[in-house]
Amino acid sequence: MYNECMLWLERKYLSMCVGSLELAKWKGDTTLNHRCLYCGDSQKNKHKARGYHFVVEQSFIFKCHNCGKSTSSVTFIKDHFPVLHKEYIKEWLTESGKKPKKHASNHKMPSANVFKFTPKTELLNMKKVDLSAIMFPAKEKHVARDYLEKRLVPNDKIDELWYVDSAQTLSLLSDKYKDRVLGNDPRIVIPFFREDGELVGVSGRAINDSPLRYLTMRLLDDVPLIYNIQNVDKTKTIYVTEGPIDSLFLPNSIAVGGSDFKKIDDGIKDNSIIIYDNEPRNEEILKKLEEVIELGYKVCIWDDKRIADCKDINDMIVSGLEQSEIVGIINTCTFEGLSAKLKLMEYKKI
Repeated sequence: MYNECMLWLERKYLSMCVGSLELAKWKGDTTLNHRCLYCGDSQKNKHKARGYHFVVEQSFIFKCHNCGKSTSSVTFIKDHFPVLHKEYIKEWLTESGKKPKKHASNHKMPSANVFKFTPKTELLNMKKVDLSAIMFPAKEKHVARDYLEKRLVPNDKIDELWYVDSAQTLSLLSDKYKDRVLGNDPRIVIPFFREDGELVGVSGRAINDSPLRYLTMRLLDDVPLIYNIQNVDKTKTIYVTEGPIDSLFLPNSIAVGGSDFKKIDDGIKDNSIIIYDNEPRNEEILKKLEEVIELGYKVCIWDDKRIADCKDINDMIVSGLEQSEIVGIINTCTFEGLSAKLKLMEYKKI
């Protein structure tokens, strides 16, 4: 109850600032949008408001999508409304059971961690995380859309992806990453949900020459990251790729990445086809194929002249093959059990 009260207090004082903020508007209970006071926001379009206050796990955070400024909302109030901040300090001390000091403004402000709370309501339910508060829809940023369109990602799939100018922005998703150095690379952000729609992690794909192609962040450590699991039809064939990008080109598909296949329920296993990159000389891929065959999965072992020079499904699309052709090749090249072991031996000789 104490911590819920502290969050309420932050929201109360943010609301008291609204009248002095341009284009200020609450979006639900946990997101306040307005023009940024640090940079003055867009100078070309006075109708744009890129400053956001939003709840990250356990406290309000401010982030500007124009200048990149990121800080706690309490610090935002202190920087721009110092008189109001003094009143906030007094009320915070009262609510926390401490006697307000005469010179409250000189009292050291506790860190955002002081305001941690675990609500009994769905106030901070990860299902309701507003990703737009800290990142852009990929379709709205030219650099992101250009990258995805060059890879021929379908428009309806681009709609499901996000973008950040700097990977460090992703640290705002969870307290566990707040002190982690994530770098400043621009990245396509791929969200992972579990079947009930709860956000469980994100993967940031670098669109520059960063040596770290993928940056993966788990928000729930005990939940495997399976891309698109919330949309898959378990009664039909499920195409399972290792990377999320490849899965965007296949019907009824998911991407598992580094997740342990043994953690995937049998409802997926029974109808799934595991698809790795077409790299017969890659020892790591060959080892993974051996492992999933032993686990009883059906696997795709590539064997078609049309894709001989293609490393992955995205390459196949770029080479001119249609989705239906690729699905046909996968279905033809799918094996399990002993036949899969024998086919893998042939594949190793290519």
